[in-house]
Amino acid sequence: MKCEGFTIIGGGVIGLSIAYQLLKQQQQVTLFHAEKTTTASLAAGGMLGGQNEFYAPSPLYNLALESRTLHKKIAQELFELTGQDVGLLPSGLIKIATNKQGLQDLQQQYDFLHNDRPASIHWLNQSDLQHYEPLLGRVIAGSFHIYEDHQVNARALTKALFLAIQQLGANIIDEEVIAIEKEQQQITYVQTACARYAVSQVVLAAGAWTPRLAATLNINCPMQPVKGECLMLKADQLPKATIFSTDGCYIVPKQQQMILIGATSYPLQEDDAVTAGGIHSLLTRAIQILPSLTKAEIIETWCGVRPQTMDGLPIMGETPYSNLFLCTGHYRNGILLSAITGLLCSQALLGDNTAKQRLAPFALQRFTI
Repeated sequence: MKCEGFTIIGGGVIGLSIAYQLLKQQQQVTLFHAEKTTTASLAAGGMLGGQNEFYAPSPLYNLALESRTLHKKIAQELFELTGQDVGLLPSGLIKIATNKQGLQDLQQQYDFLHNDRPASIHWLNQSDLQHYEPLLGRVIAGSFHIYEDHQVNARALTKALFLAIQQLGANIIDEEVIAIEKEQQQITYVQTACARYAVSQVVLAAGAWTPRLAATLNINCPMQPVKGECLMLKADQLPKATIFSTDGCYIVPKQQQMILIGATSYPLQEDDAVTAGGIHSLLTRAIQILPSLTKAEIIETWCGVRPQTMDGLPIMGETPYSNLFLCTGHYRNGILLSAITGLLCSQALLGDNTAKQRLAPFALQRFTI
């Protein structure tokens, strides 16, 4: 079978976003979608932490801010096209520290963000914090409010993108790609357990499973899987904003009285087991922050596997193969970065030199220089 146009390997939010933008430009798209490649997208907290994740200047910082803004436009497009609400909530985010070391980290981050965009954040003293978030416990050593770090429902966004590319005419193949064939410097075929498909242009966006496929092409993709566990609670009282602690615990108020709590972090693990120790750790930290959670009902637990590169930046761009484009390594910011990633990668694939220049800091070649 011949896959015309662009072939995208990976049905998570990154692959779906690239497919969506290409289809909007009337391109032919085939998407290979296997359940495990969507794991990180479906398991994500959905935070649009354009400022929350940054403590210092980074090639990714301005893209993250741009992507955060772009989500509103894409949410509206997806709703008009599919009727699917992605759960975009203008909740903002409160970054907190619960100990002395965390307070130092918090102050460093605040200084960077305030110097860059002083009107976008506000340091909260104890009185401010208790007035704004009366549910918070007394363990908070310091905090500041990021006004525009809102959130979406990660599962709803992934579903909406999937429905959108279906409606726009994508050829979706529900098979896992197990190998990629090459001839000289060209990708010629992709293999699944069921069939062999001839391809023209290929985008490899398979999340934490990208290195295995890249290895079949003798491409070293310096990335590791990081397993993370989360849980969902139902509570009578919800915080107004997302609460994100410097120790990595976050509490995200969702629709229908739900609260998402995440996330543990296990480098080099990619199994799907949710552990008692992991959930205990999350609940212990979350209840310290928000004592009223002791009365909340546990609705669901799950885990996902996130792709983390060695330098913490995603890999986006060309490869030694003339018709292979790589897009992976977004780690815990896949939902946030999906909007700008889909836009810039689709533009670059269609030959836009400005998009290629903007993606240059994320080239695979940076690891070989």
